[in-house]
Amino acid sequence: MHALRDTHHSQTLPPMYEMRIFTILLTLSILGILTSCDCVQNVTGTVIDEQTDHSIQDAHVQIENKKYDQAYTDEDGKFEIRSISSGLFGCPPLSIIVNKEGYVSKKVEIDNSEHGTIKLQGIE
Repeated sequence: MHALRDTHHSQTLPPMYEMRIFTILLTLSILGILTSCDCVQNVTGTVIDEQTDHSIQDAHVQIENKKYDQAYTDEDGKFEIRSISSGLFGCPPLSIIVNKEGYVSKKVEIDNSEHGTIKLQGIE
């Protein structure tokens, strides 16, 4: 008779390799989370004349340093801009630049999902 052999034994990695694999997987998971923290921002506002409080139509409104995230105000001076930015700990405020011929350009910050009123000063 032949002696029975255990042919169904499991192989385990040495603890040093298990720790390396765990560290690599943990690092990749954290990097994946950090790089996927995009923030969809939606900002609305109204642009008005500082002296008369009348709405300013066709003012150019743009997110600072983002040439494609822009809008023009409508007949009521209202605008809406949607943008995507990184926001690891929440959406940062958006820096908005407003330009209109005959007015001094203005830069303001508006928080995500907020409505801002921007008063432009006329050039005399």
